[in-house]
Amino acid sequence: MILNMPDLSAAEKQGWLLSAVAPRPIALASTISRDGKVNLSPFSFFNVFSSEPPILIFSPSRRIRDASRKHTLINIEEVGQVAISIVDASILDQVNMASAEYPDGVNEFTCAGFTEIKSTKIRPPFVAESKISMECKVIELKPMGRMGGAGNLIICEVLVMHVNESILDENHKICPVKFGQVGRLGGDWYCNMDEFILFKLPKPDGIPEKLNS
Repeated sequence: MILNMPDLSAAEKQGWLLSAVAPRPIALASTISRDGKVNLSPFSFFNVFSSEPPILIFSPSRRIRDASRKHTLINIEEVGQVAISIVDASILDQVNMASAEYPDGVNEFTCAGFTEIKSTKIRPPFVAESKISMECKVIELKPMGRMGGAGNLIICEVLVMHVNESILDENHKICPVKFGQVGRLGGDWYCNMDEFILFKLPKPDGIPEKLNS
């Protein structure tokens, strides 16, 4: 089967791409408008791209139906700060509630039953119920286009990380089994990072012997 992307609609492209490139971590992004209205929304176009400096990138896409911009993007343009909380299985139902398209000015923290915690270095609050949250300043916003489905790369630097000690192992490192992160797949599908599907694969120690011979 061959899919010629220019021949597909924006919705079709999204369906194929999101099912193919998965699982994806979920950023629960909290932003604030210039006049102090808080917004909370999840995004699975998200990952870490640098450790020095510590850089995260996520992308609020324009709505496919009318190419309108999401409140997260508008707030980022106005304030340039975002708190990113990581999604695990214990809060997934609430995250799903926060993903609904509420009118401007509605606080998704309240609608989804989340608790706001005041950040230490930025204006947007972060999610108390999340095991890991990061306070970030936006260093670049790069639009991918103006059509419906076009992404907007938000490149942000992590200033502060908040970690719940309950997910740490005996060496004070994050334990994936204790964390139980959730990954986003295509459509309505998710995956749960629990002990039954997790496994270790040590990195190679030097060059494989076959290549040396």
